[in-house]
Amino acid sequence: MSASSSEPVSGYQLDAENAAEMARLTKQARMLSTMLGLFPGTVDLTHTSRVLDLGCGPGEWILEMARFSPASLFTGVDISELMISYARHCAQERQVSNAQFQVMDVRRPLAFPNASFDLVHSRFVSGFLSVTTWPSLLRECFQMLRPGGVFCNTEFESLGVTTSLALTRYNHLIVQAARQAGQCFTPEGDQYGITAVHARLFQEAGFQQIEQQAHVINYSAGMPAHQAIYDNFRTLMKLIQPFLVRQGVTTQEEIEVLYTRALEEMEAETFCAVAYFQRIWGRKSEARNLLSSIS
Repeated sequence: MSASSSEPVSGYQLDAENAAEMARLTKQARMLSTMLGLFPGTVDLTHTSRVLDLGCGPGEWILEMARFSPASLFTGVDISELMISYARHCAQERQVSNAQFQVMDVRRPLAFPNASFDLVHSRFVSGFLSVTTWPSLLRECFQMLRPGGVFCNTEFESLGVTTSLALTRYNHLIVQAARQAGQCFTPEGDQYGITAVHARLFQEAGFQQIEQQAHVINYSAGMPAHQAIYDNFRTLMKLIQPFLVRQGVTTQEEIEVLYTRALEEMEAETFCAVAYFQRIWGRKSEARNLLSSIS
C-alpha cells in the first residue's frame, strides 16, 4: 500500500491555528462549492435531518448548507479552536440557527453515538489523515450514519500537472514529505494515491452504491481559475514549508528560493496547469443494518 504506515509525527501538515490558513480555507471552500455544488446531484436530501462535516475549518460549507436546508441540523467539527470560534461567530453574524460547531480531532474517536447522522461530509482531509487513520475514520463514519445514510468525501492528489519546473519540484517535495509521514498510498511518484484506493476503502468500511466523480481545474495563465489558484498556492506553499523542513526533504533556504521561482513561473503568460480531484460517496445499506441488528 504505502512505503510507510507509521503515524505522522505532527499529523497536520499546516498550522491549524493560523489565521492565514483560515482565510485560505474559506476561499477554497467557496471555490469548490461553485465548481462542484454543495453535494452530489444524485444525493436526495429530502429526509436528511442531521448532517456532520468532518474537518470543517472555518465552517463555510456548513453555513452554506444550513442556509440551503433550514429544516436540518448541521454540525461541523475541527481540531482548530481558532477556526471553530470563527465559524461560530459567522453563524451568529449570519443568523444561522441550525448550525453548530465543536472542537474535535477526527483522527481520534468522535463523541457521537452510532446512527446519529443522515449525511457525513468531508473535503480535502488527506493533509492530516494517514494510511492507518483513513480506514478507521471510514468505519466510524459508517457507524455514525443511520441506515440509508450517505458519506461523501472529496480529495485531491497533488498540486496538479504543470509546465512550471519549480512548481513541479515543489509538488514533489510535498508528496515526498507526506509519504515519509505515512500519508500516501503510493510507494513512489508525485501523487498521494487516495483516489486510487477511495472506492476500496469505502467498500471495506461497509458502504454500498458507491459513486465517483472526477473533476479538473484548469488554472493556466489567462484561465478563470488562475488567479484564485495562484492566491491559494501562494499561501499554501508558504505555510507548508515548516512541514517540509521538519520531514527533512529540504532546507529553509532551498525552499524559499524554490517558492519564489514557483510563483514567478505561475505568473508567466505561457504557464499551463491542471489539477485533478475526486468526489466519492457511498450509502449505508438499510438491509445490511437490519440483518446486523438481528444477528
